[in-house]
Amino acid sequence: MGGEVYDFVIMDSKSRITVPAKLRKILGLAEGMKFLVIADTEKKEIRLVPLAELQAKVYKLRIVMADTLGVLAKVASFLAREKVDLLITESRTIRRGKTAEWVIIADLSLCKLGISELIGKIKKMKFIEEVEIMEIR
Repeated sequence: MGGEVYDFVIMDSKSRITVPAKLRKILGLAEGMKFLVIADTEKKEIRLVPLAELQAKVYKLRIVMADTLGVLAKVASFLAREKVDLLITESRTIRRGKTAEWVIIADLSLCKLGISELIGKIKKMKFIEEVEIMEIR
């Protein structure tokens, strides 16, 4: 399994978990870094995603679009041009050949557009059906 490293940790009496030194070194983790914590309540799993900047503006976007070739790439290219940093993405087909969904956890710190303007431009794309956004605090 390429790219995966396994180790065990124990939660202490204050519910803290220490990331093992070898993992901190491999991942370049340092004191004071900010992490996005994602809990999957169905799987009973927690994921930690390190954020490069302490002032990160992290949002969850849900984009429903036409399920045709190249649509996801066009939206991704637009987001890249607007300096939206994609931290985690997941896409799926809802109705083959009709509708697809792309869920994104993104840092908008470098994006020069306001949230409303960014969402407005995404919604204006002819193949976009719906856009939802939620700030993650």
